[in-house]
Amino acid sequence: MNSHHVRTGDISVLIGDDSLALLHSVSTQDLENLSEGESQTCCILNVNGRIEDRLVVLNLGDQIALLHLEGHAVSTRELLVRSKSWKQKVDVIALDDGFSALYKGVEQEPVLNRVEQHGSVYWTIVRTVGTMEMIYLGPSQDIEILSNNLIEQGYNLRNLNDENLYRIKRGHLTPSGLQQYRPIPLEVALESDISFTKGCYIGQEIIARMDAREALARTSVTLESDSEIPCGRHSLQGGGRIIVMSSVEKSGSWWSVSLIHPEMARIGSVLHLKQDVHASVVLKIRNTWNSNQID
Repeated sequence: MNSHHVRTGDISVLIGDDSLALLHSVSTQDLENLSEGESQTCCILNVNGRIEDRLVVLNLGDQIALLHLEGHAVSTRELLVRSKSWKQKVDVIALDDGFSALYKGVEQEPVLNRVEQHGSVYWTIVRTVGTMEMIYLGPSQDIEILSNNLIEQGYNLRNLNDENLYRIKRGHLTPSGLQQYRPIPLEVALESDISFTKGCYIGQEIIARMDAREALARTSVTLESDSEIPCGRHSLQGGGRIIVMSSVEKSGSWWSVSLIHPEMARIGSVLHLKQDVHASVVLKIRNTWNSNQID
């Protein structure tokens, strides 16, 4: 069923001739030459290569718009301000009030990473873990009108619980999952957010080491269970562990996005927890760094 989600806040703009150079220096993606009318996804990492924020970047010509992962805008803005040299001309501006973003899935094969404009609303299509998504950005009143038009066309408006379920089922990183356990991008199928040829950025050494090894200790999967599995680390009967990053309940089933050793990430496998949580966990979906399947 067609659906969409609207959120307000965690939106920033960079204004100034050195905006892309500054963003390029701290992010995982090659953004210095991002052309006007193009978009790109990237991550902000800490020194251990773990994700602090995930961005959708839109080059609007006179400004660079940033859509942050919910709840992680402030830390990225602070990093940008700290990283700016006295020579660079960049202003970092928060648009947490009065501007909104609308997200809806796209099924057909569209043109990716191109920014279009209709009135005061910009839109682009990006890919995340095999899912193509159209993102609209604009004044909140215009986004509300767009949302109402979609509802009239038969689209459902996803609330926060529905949005988390939507993303967990598709192997996407969720804000609560990032807060609970900051994964490395390659663990959660975000290698498309990384340039493996650009110069230095925060956390690059860890990414380069994992890329050189061509192996992962953990990969993301989506689990379904008949009872809640608390977020955190859990031992499995027969050996092994899972790390539950976030979970949500829907119609009597619990859905969780978790990290597990790649050799155990088999669709349809049933895992039994060793701890006090008595639940059989069925792996309905697997999203790894090189293989994606949506149930």
